[in-house]
Amino acid sequence: MIPCKWKQLWDKEVALDWTVVTSNAPLFVSATLNTVAIAAATIVLSVFIAFPLAIMRDSRFGFLRWVSAGYSWTTRAMPTLSLLFLAYYGLPQFGIYLDPVVAAITGLTVIAAGYNMEYIRVGLQAVPAGQYEACRALGIPLSIALRRLIVPQAMRTILPPLTSNLTLLLKGSALASLVAVTELSGQAMALISYTYKPIEILIAVALIYLCLNGVLVGVQRLVEQRYRLQD
Repeated sequence: MIPCKWKQLWDKEVALDWTVVTSNAPLFVSATLNTVAIAAATIVLSVFIAFPLAIMRDSRFGFLRWVSAGYSWTTRAMPTLSLLFLAYYGLPQFGIYLDPVVAAITGLTVIAAGYNMEYIRVGLQAVPAGQYEACRALGIPLSIALRRLIVPQAMRTILPPLTSNLTLLLKGSALASLVAVTELSGQAMALISYTYKPIEILIAVALIYLCLNGVLVGVQRLVEQRYRLQD
């Protein structure tokens, strides 16, 4: 037998009040734009940093390999939240004050670059060694060989795991709310504490994240198609 109190709750019809979403639409839009800005900046910067680190990882110079390997190990072992706190709360101890958004982008970028460099490194290693040897034999500079020959081939291997990591990064930008950034998840928690309408707000946030990740996956498919057409 179900106790009377729980039976009443079970039988009670729950009506969702979507006005809490529509009436706070400007807040959702502003928070979504902040999330997109943080994620986009982090994605671009982390990939930009990861490429030279991946090349350094297999360099013939031992010092460069040591620096790249140390960066990869440290960032992948360090919790993202601790680095965000360090950027926002720790650096002021040394007289360095970062805007909350800048601190969030800095912390997320440092961590993401450590993962991205490993995906890029695997992609570069997947290119047959003969391609590198041919470029050296022809006297083609490394920068041109990478841009015109090596990277286009490596992208087929790099894109799937890299995009998966970038998708996680987009969702992981929610941690920025812990360093005073009004992004999507942080704004949702604030609205829930004010309106006591968690279901409607969380459903709206989930749909927004779904759309953002859908765009990211769509971009991945376009890039994959572009490099497939180059075969």
